[in-house]
Amino acid sequence: MDAYLYLVSASYVSHAKFRNLAKALIRAAPCSARAVRLEGSGDGMWHALDELSGQGASRIELRPIGLPFSQSLEKWLPNAAASWLDRHGPGAPDLFMGAVLQADNRVIQSAARARIELTRIHPKADGEIGNGWDSPPDFRHHILVCAGPRCHLKDAPNLVDALKSELGRERVSSQCLVTTTGCLFPCNSGPVIVHYPRGNWYRVADLSDIRDFVAQALCANTIPKHLLIHQTEDHQVSA
Repeated sequence: MDAYLYLVSASYVSHAKFRNLAKALIRAAPCSARAVRLEGSGDGMWHALDELSGQGASRIELRPIGLPFSQSLEKWLPNAAASWLDRHGPGAPDLFMGAVLQADNRVIQSAARARIELTRIHPKADGEIGNGWDSPPDFRHHILVCAGPRCHLKDAPNLVDALKSELGRERVSSQCLVTTTGCLFPCNSGPVIVHYPRGNWYRVADLSDIRDFVAQALCANTIPKHLLIHQTEDHQVSA
């Protein structure tokens, strides 16, 4: 059985718009298909490969969606898929990486000439100013959660949901601003979260790590050293 896996890079697209795009791609596919985001939210590529393989796919094409598609993702994705193959072991389906859309001149011409709906724009003073975006929020803790492609692959979106749930369970949600971010760079140590104002960086791999982080870093005001990977201002992590 052949299958397509559409890989969508779209950090600032809402869940609803992504779902609509995913449904349209799957409807148009000539075979069994799935679509996943590479950052932000939702299941990662490895989960989708597991699902398609479990459904009996023997040949899966990875098809990047986006104009233009990130050069770094284009280089990294085949390696991430190769890692899945290695872990899957014997019986894994054949995987193929598709060329990015900007390499197909027909796609570029179609996008350039498409008939699209137009809305007239009228002058508006201070149109770039949004309501309620004037002052920093009043929180004790600012928690940055990396949801970039490499942490997303390692279930970062599920960990964001788990973190918010744990904050509610410990009744500290009102003290915490949780912000998902793009890549924070120590990808090989991911999933990564950063806690300010202390400036401590942690690796949280599962629900148990999330609970330890909330209980120790936020509630007890201590440092869960088994999770600590870096401290701002070049403080060294003791072995």
